Amino acid sequence: MKFLSYADFICLMQTQTQEKLGEGMQVRLHTVTKNNAVRLDALSISEKEGKIAPTVYLNEFYEDYLNGQSIPDLVEKILSLYSQYRPRVRFDPEFYTDFERVKDRLVCRLINRERNADLLRQIPHRPFLDLAAVVYYAFEDENLGLGAITVYGCHREQWGITEEELFETARENTLRLQPEEFLGMEGMIDKFHERGVPIDVPEEFSGEMWPMYVLTNRSNYYGAALLLFDTVLQDVADRLGDDFWILPSSIHECIIVPAGFAATGPELKKIVWEANRIAVAPEDFLSDEIYFYQGEIHKLSMSE
Repeated sequence: MKFLSYADFICLMQTQTQEKLGEGMQVRLHTVTKNNAVRLDALSISEKEGKIAPTVYLNEFYEDYLNGQSIPDLVEKILSLYSQYRPRVRFDPEFYTDFERVKDRLVCRLINRERNADLLRQIPHRPFLDLAAVVYYAFEDENLGLGAITVYGCHREQWGITEEELFETARENTLRLQPEEFLGMEGMIDKFHERGVPIDVPEEFSGEMWPMYVLTNRSNYYGAALLLFDTVLQDVADRLGDDFWILPSSIHECIIVPAGFAATGPELKKIVWEANRIAVAPEDFLSDEIYFYQGEIHKLSMSE
């Protein structure tokens, strides 16, 4: 059997999805640049007069096609996803032009500075270790779930606020909207299982080599941003009764290893490097570095 090329496949998915939906709908094929400059091909589906277009990423669909799924079945899967996530109420895009309407849901997240260099030229940010703190609008929808709208420089200018005001607002909101959660590794696995999310923890993160904990937020969404808050890190140090290593396992959570156990910096850095290439999606990558927190002097630093 001869398979379609990837370029032909995504074009065919667009045309067949459009045919199924009919003239009253618009199916647009485009490329989305996500965190870490990861580029994904996607279909955006909307009513012709609609303001919101749910996005279906096609890269994994091509893998399904190569594994034997038919084009008609994959088109039906796209239609099912659209039916599940399509907007149920009218969306007013004008709300985002008014700072008073967005300010209570502006929060911080951390991203890798080097891999997002092009993006950082366009958005307000603050350097932090080898990372950058940026701001996004956190939305929560019954159908769409959690989502993020990145704040660009043009948004800040439109709102008529300074970068200092933007980051002060976001820092105040972050812990209020997304309070910390400090779990043992088993607790983190149970949390995913309760949500019906399969999780494959690398053997190195199993907790059998050294005691390991997880620092994230209640939603496990951009939870690595908690590293920005000394109050959170000091709370972890108090709970452990020790200084600790921080292994940035993704943009959503960090692994905590107490300093008093036998792990060394090079050993832990090797674990992070390998896990990033085996178990972490490219768009969720945070860093290959590791960090160390000294509770007595309230100091967070990159490992030498």
